[in-house]
Amino acid sequence: MNDILSALSTQVAHAAEQAAASVVQVLARRRPVAGVAFAEDLVLTSARHLDDDAVVVRRGDGHTLEGTVLGASAVTGLAVVRVPGLGVPPARPAPEPRVGHLAVSVGRTWSGGTFASLTSIAVIGGPLRTGRATELARVYRTATAPHGAFTGGALADADGRVLGILTAAAIRGTTVVVPIDVAIAAAQDVVAHGGARQGFLGVSTVPVMVPARQRPGREEPVGLLITGIVEEGPADAAGLLVGDIIAGFDGRPVQEPEQLVTRLRGDHVGKTVPLTVLRGASALDVPVTIGERRRERAGR
Repeated sequence: MNDILSALSTQVAHAAEQAAASVVQVLARRRPVAGVAFAEDLVLTSARHLDDDAVVVRRGDGHTLEGTVLGASAVTGLAVVRVPGLGVPPARPAPEPRVGHLAVSVGRTWSGGTFASLTSIAVIGGPLRTGRATELARVYRTATAPHGAFTGGALADADGRVLGILTAAAIRGTTVVVPIDVAIAAAQDVVAHGGARQGFLGVSTVPVMVPARQRPGREEPVGLLITGIVEEGPADAAGLLVGDIIAGFDGRPVQEPEQLVTRLRGDHVGKTVPLTVLRGASALDVPVTIGERRRERAGR
């Protein structure tokens, strides 16, 4: 029995050590969260806790660097941070586990140290709705409740390979985990369509269901209802109105506020982009010249 426990203990410590090499701490304004390096100079972390475009990222050795939030995935709830010169090895993706497999949750303590705990895969399921119009086709759930030090961290297999990204979401006392292949695919989309500059449209929005007769020729049932417009902002200058419904940005549908924020990043600043707007029962393509958001501004 002692040999079995000793061998298991050694393997768990090894797995935690291997995974922790790719786990960093993101010092956001609200509270520190963990993050996982998935490519050179790129980190996945929890989008919920990020309030600004700029963050500080602390490696496991205590060294801190400045990072820029490129955008967030509305489906996964994860954000991508670019950290030039990060110098952390990208996580090694693990094959899909089976229910009952042991795993190790790896995060960062408040002071930046490694935080690890043995758990198991309790559920492999899905789809899981993450918004009015978004859902995760597949999720894992671990047999332990969420913990702040794990949020944004890695769920690792026995070899320290990453099975998924830990979230702060709980279902009946279990922690929801975004599978690593799903997380990386969403992150790659953010990188491809995001950027370091945050565009400014000057609207406040909420998702709404749109009746079929009010969205001629469009399949997407959800749009973004404009509830407020910044005077003399880009949307105001383009003639958008409170009550208009934004259904598309530059030819791509938008159904969640986070999607619009991500679409506004990158090389759109200063360019004129067509917005598909539903006004009454008509669909309009409204050209809007995108501004650049200042940090003190509110809205998108």
